[in-house]
Amino acid sequence: MPVNLKALQKVYCRLFFDLSDCLLCGQPGRALCAPCTALISALPANPCRCGLPQITPVTTVDSPDPPLCGRCIRRPPPFSAARSAVLYGFPVDRLITRYKSRGDLTAERACQQLLQRQVLPWPDADALCPLPAHWRRRWLRGFDQSARLTARLAKQWQRPLLPALQRQRPTPHQQGLRASQRRHNLRRAFRCVQPVTGLHLVLVDDVMTTGSSARAAARCLLDAGARRVSVWTLARTPAGR
Repeated sequence: MPVNLKALQKVYCRLFFDLSDCLLCGQPGRALCAPCTALISALPANPCRCGLPQITPVTTVDSPDPPLCGRCIRRPPPFSAARSAVLYGFPVDRLITRYKSRGDLTAERACQQLLQRQVLPWPDADALCPLPAHWRRRWLRGFDQSARLTARLAKQWQRPLLPALQRQRPTPHQQGLRASQRRHNLRRAFRCVQPVTGLHLVLVDDVMTTGSSARAAARCLLDAGARRVSVWTLARTPAGR
């Protein structure tokens, strides 16, 4: 695979030479200070299968899977459950934008602080699978944030990292698109490149917005024989955003 040396140099020089002050307010100490951490909104327990919080579950039948909201009743996701560490909003949105769009790995230090107290929601999970970017996007950015996040969680949760998916064609940026446009962009975007038969896999990504990418990736894994697919993301975009 081609290597973008200019992007790599920019990314890793920042990582090694930037000071560990708070990336939001500049307070000396950690990459994310305590007052800024307090601004981050956690998601409530018992979300819908799509990962969004819900006031009153629609489904009432006893099931090992999470209850469904009205939107998921109309179009159930192929994955069994979704969890996120925090809500995507200020100041998490600034950290992730700095991380992904600017290739700034110092923002990864702040994201790692958010991971420290996260526990694996599915004890029966067999392996973690990153939701991959296309190689061109990795080349431009200099790294794959989902792969790095998955590697960190695999070590923390003591589960194998299984890069079972490959994004076989580039897709336009999803930001600002309607859900139907996102689904159209992702048709046949993934293919399974590792044996997954009978496995409970946890798809890992940084942000879930509409869930279109997670749906497409989960469907690909299930078609390849996976027993169950769950989704874990660092942040979840609120409904309607």
